[in-house]
Amino acid sequence: MEANQVLNQSTDNHHEFKEMVAILIEKNHDTQNLTSHGRAMAERRLLEGILRKTLKELSDIKFAIDQAAIVAITDHRGIIQYVNDKVYEISQYSREELIGKTHSILNSGYHPQEFFKDLWSTISAGQVWRGEIKNRAKDGSYYWVNTTIVPFLNDLGKPYQYLAIRFDITERKRVEEALQESKKRNHSLLNAIPDLMLRLNSRGVFLDYYPDKDDENAPEASAVLGKTLEEIFPQDLALWTRHYLKLTLKTGKVQAGEYSTFIDDRLYHYEARYVKSGTDEVLAIVRDITERKQGEIALQQSEKRERERALQLETALKELQNTQAQLVQAEKMSSLGQMVAGIAHEINNPISFIYGNILHTNNYIRDLLHLLQLYQKNYPDSVPEIQDFAEECEVDFLIEDLPKIVDSMNIGANRIKELVLSLRNFSRLDESEMKKVDIHSGIDSTLLILQHRLKTTAKQTETTVVKEYGNLPNVECYASQLNQVFMNIIANAIDVLEEQEIPGIITIKTEMHQMSERQVNQDCVKISISDNGRGIPDSVQKRIFDPFFTTKAVGKGTGLGLSISHQIVVEKHQGKLKCRSNPNGGTLFEILIPIKAN
Repeated sequence: MEANQVLNQSTDNHHEFKEMVAILIEKNHDTQNLTSHGRAMAERRLLEGILRKTLKELSDIKFAIDQAAIVAITDHRGIIQYVNDKVYEISQYSREELIGKTHSILNSGYHPQEFFKDLWSTISAGQVWRGEIKNRAKDGSYYWVNTTIVPFLNDLGKPYQYLAIRFDITERKRVEEALQESKKRNHSLLNAIPDLMLRLNSRGVFLDYYPDKDDENAPEASAVLGKTLEEIFPQDLALWTRHYLKLTLKTGKVQAGEYSTFIDDRLYHYEARYVKSGTDEVLAIVRDITERKQGEIALQQSEKRERERALQLETALKELQNTQAQLVQAEKMSSLGQMVAGIAHEINNPISFIYGNILHTNNYIRDLLHLLQLYQKNYPDSVPEIQDFAEECEVDFLIEDLPKIVDSMNIGANRIKELVLSLRNFSRLDESEMKKVDIHSGIDSTLLILQHRLKTTAKQTETTVVKEYGNLPNVECYASQLNQVFMNIIANAIDVLEEQEIPGIITIKTEMHQMSERQVNQDCVKISISDNGRGIPDSVQKRIFDPFFTTKAVGKGTGLGLSISHQIVVEKHQGKLKCRSNPNGGTLFEILIPIKAN
């Protein structure tokens, strides 16, 4: 027989078998109600003959019936008499291992004894049994089959043979088990979450409701499901929830918000998060944050009290000043803080004394020299002792050089006096409040302090400072802090220029400028400090104002100078500090300071 003929015959037999089984089941059920016993027996024999014929043909054609069907025939004791190839395939037992055995060889131990007692009770009574059975294969693996067992009855109405038709549903059961396990986990998770959870559709109807585990007055889920927001929530809360419901469905993004409501004359605070859980559904998780809010309010009140108390405590203010001074010290500014003012004060006293007495000393010396000249003129013939001493001390040279020495001392004392004045102008520690000051004076004081670093070094010639000062009014500012900004920026420029061989040039330019802040133009001064150094890479420019970021070698920088400068300009003076640099060379810092403090 050709393959297509075999296939056609197999298909025909398959359909005939299905029809026969259906008739058999129906007849087996109907014959119990027939009054003619002979007629029932005749029909039963006819059907059994058709079944045996069909099974014989199916055993000769491997893919007869349906390749998914698992067929077995047992006697009235359950001993296997026939199985098709599907049984061998799914159970992994051979024909010899199955024929003559009962189905207990496939028992997985999953079902209780009552399960099989019910099965045997049903088929022993001549009724068809349907159900799902979990079996164990030879290799120990498990599989599920959807089973229909049809009993064949003898002339006395007793089963003498059973036909079992099974279909493999293992994959479906695995999916179901996985789904059940997922449901269990989800249920456990939901029970573990103390917050109120609810699921709404786009119409605001409750699809799921899990009350707050700590809320003893929360309604039961049965009283909420199927109802709308307006039926459960107060009007304001329902309106608020609908807003976030629509927003979540529209954007598809997680939404969050806080709301407050009065319950039994007590104010409660809640935090809600909304997550889109379907094309038309939103999951909301609502947490009671009343205690947290109360704690925040209490903390704010406590902080307010502490701030008020801090304003009255002198020690707290001193600690703050000390901390600030220590921070400035870390950026090489310790010598320009209180110590600078103290040293300037201590130096100023003796220098004032010296400077004030030099004038008198100069007059006295000139008078003495004039007296000596008169003696030489009127008494040319001096005694030998005086003549010898005059020659020994070189009186002529002394008369010529002593006025020069006094003039040099006068110049030196004046120079020290100017330096002390510059130090005091730079530190300005006596000025804790904003005052109107001359910006150019602060820049000049800074340059005077850094003068020794502008001299010629082993690597390069003297660094040149070019001043391009504009006509500026006095600026209302914290002078000492602004001088620290000049010091940090100019000192950094000198550090860079010391490492190059070409002559260094630092250009300082000042001018008036209009700064736009919140769409309002404000008069300010712009101080530009530029150098002809190697420049700053883009990656470094992004971080130069970050605290503790430095490109200097260990021990040469703390990374606080520009960070402090940025804080002084931006936060203290509401100005701006910008850095513009070309990686190929040259760096420019622009400082914008409002003329009048805000």
